[in-house]
Amino acid sequence: MGSIATYIADKAAKKKQTPSEWLEGNWKNFDRYWVSSHIGRYTHPDAAVHLHDDSSPTGKGYLTTADTAVQQDIFVDGGSAFMTIASFLVSRFSQKETIAEQKDDLEAKTAWQYFREDSPFIRREIESLGIKYEPLREKILRIQISKIPEESDERLKQVYFPIPDHDGEYHLLSILPPSVLMLELTNRIRMAFQVQRKCQDKKSECYGGSYKFFSDLTNVRFGGANVQNVSTRNSSLGIQVLPSLPPCLTSRKIKMPKRNFFFDSLYWRNFIKMLFHLDALLRDQRHNLEIRERRENIILDFVEPILYEANRLQTLPAGWSKDTELTEEQAVWLDAAYSNQRQDDTDWIWPVCMDFARWLVNAYGWFCRIEKRKEISLSDAELHSFASTMEDVLKEEVREG
Repeated sequence: MGSIATYIADKAAKKKQTPSEWLEGNWKNFDRYWVSSHIGRYTHPDAAVHLHDDSSPTGKGYLTTADTAVQQDIFVDGGSAFMTIASFLVSRFSQKETIAEQKDDLEAKTAWQYFREDSPFIRREIESLGIKYEPLREKILRIQISKIPEESDERLKQVYFPIPDHDGEYHLLSILPPSVLMLELTNRIRMAFQVQRKCQDKKSECYGGSYKFFSDLTNVRFGGANVQNVSTRNSSLGIQVLPSLPPCLTSRKIKMPKRNFFFDSLYWRNFIKMLFHLDALLRDQRHNLEIRERRENIILDFVEPILYEANRLQTLPAGWSKDTELTEEQAVWLDAAYSNQRQDDTDWIWPVCMDFARWLVNAYGWFCRIEKRKEISLSDAELHSFASTMEDVLKEEVREG
């Protein structure tokens, strides 16, 4: 049996029923189901407001649930006692054969998706249990679509503001959260974590690849003792949200260079994520346009924070470099005393860019030793390529004045 057939068979066995009896016993609850995009219970577990947003056309300046590929949630009237089939419909199932493959399947879909697409996969799964597929699918596709409610719900704690010169009319200052977007964000974060695990697993074919990382996530569950009163998905998953507070900004001391800006003022560990991505690309044996462009973009990722540190030094009182052993080219670049020379004579640019390239190669070497990776040998061609990327940026800065 596949993943869907196993799910139904296990649920039926717990009730000491056949899969057909289990499904037929829950069919009577379908009239309690409503396809919804916004569910008031995510704000308050007793709120009965729910609606389905099918706004169109999209891309008109307002973000709606129609602007992104999301799978609709299901509102259940009556609470957890009637959620059995709804929980099945919003659960994700894989077409992969082994349990290990199913666990890491990024293309897994909900049963609801499979039914709507009339997928051969779900047809085989249902019929393997001795259940007639077509009558079941027809009933599922007739689940009601939530309509715009005629009135709000006091438990939503919405805020209204009166409109001047429009007696009895108000602006709504708080919105009903679109639950499907919250769930889609959660799903994408979890998919990103799966990719991250694969890229860090030495046994995986994706080991060493690039991945996205989300920090300071918050896991949210709505409701009281019985969280099933909120949503079919909330009972098993919860919601993961990105941080919404502004970053805590602290003043940073400027680390003054003595001999070489790159080696004195930059700490390679601050670039460790970029070095990880650079290492992954250097290990890629392909040499096509896409790889070259990706490599150039990674080098630009190094250049941006480096220019930030350089600009901070340029704001210091003119003449500070006289007490250092900086090369003439780096002094022209970093000291405000040479601002006119910096614009009029650009001979300083290429030596600075080569200093950058040598620093990057050195930082990559440190990264490989610390991470216990075999270092990829870099030739003069890579050195000049790194320098050329930074050269384009510095020349652009000079042109812009």
